[in-house]
Amino acid sequence: MNTLFDDILTTAQPWSQQVIAEWRDMFPSQHGASLEAFVVREYRRRDARIDMRTVVGQSEHYAGQSWREAALAPQYRQDKMRGVFELYESHPDYYFNGDLDNGIMLSSIDGTHWFTDGGGSHRTVLARFACDRIARQTGRYPLVRGVSTCHYQADMQAWGLFCQLSQLSERHAEVIFIRVAREELPPRLVPGGTDITWRLRFFVVDRRFGGVPRAEHIDAARFCAYARHVLAHDGKPSWRDRVLHWRIGDRDRLVFQSGV
Repeated sequence: MNTLFDDILTTAQPWSQQVIAEWRDMFPSQHGASLEAFVVREYRRRDARIDMRTVVGQSEHYAGQSWREAALAPQYRQDKMRGVFELYESHPDYYFNGDLDNGIMLSSIDGTHWFTDGGGSHRTVLARFACDRIARQTGRYPLVRGVSTCHYQADMQAWGLFCQLSQLSERHAEVIFIRVAREELPPRLVPGGTDITWRLRFFVVDRRFGGVPRAEHIDAARFCAYARHVLAHDGKPSWRDRVLHWRIGDRDRLVFQSGV
């Protein structure tokens, strides 16, 4: 019987021509901040079962190559790639009986598309081909057992409003300054893993009132309300805002109608 490597060499499956995506591209940076700064939850799990068809990329290593190129002519650590193929031939159950023991670490920003990040990039390449061949031979696609996963969730609403408000501020001589930070809360142990939560905190300086600065440390909900209000008026203080600015002497407080 042909080895798995021989099968890859002689049979180019359509999916294997797809380019391995780069994990870092899932965290775009705009206006001095990365989407990573808006991650508010992280779900870590051990010994998970994974459908390798959901793995679409990696962090560096073989990113940019097709899956087939990564197997046949890897741009990173050719010796390690050869080693996992040799191990597979002598121990083909390694990926399916738990012996993997979290030797593949996957991360996702949406819980659907996974990227190798932190370990097991060469094993991931092999596992994709091994599962595909088993499926073609048996008609059933196997799940890889013993994978470590990390599902990140970002506050996409706050991120989107941050980008829009920063862009608007650039058009208006940068009259609004925004800095975002995360406050980590105590982790919570759950069966099979750990859940981590962060609270977003924003520091906003608003110079739209004749150059007189107002500043406030606010949470995500208040930031979103403030951003929506400013965007709705295209960055110009409404007459109600001007009245509030005149009435409220405390400069350590932002003024906007929906925030009062």
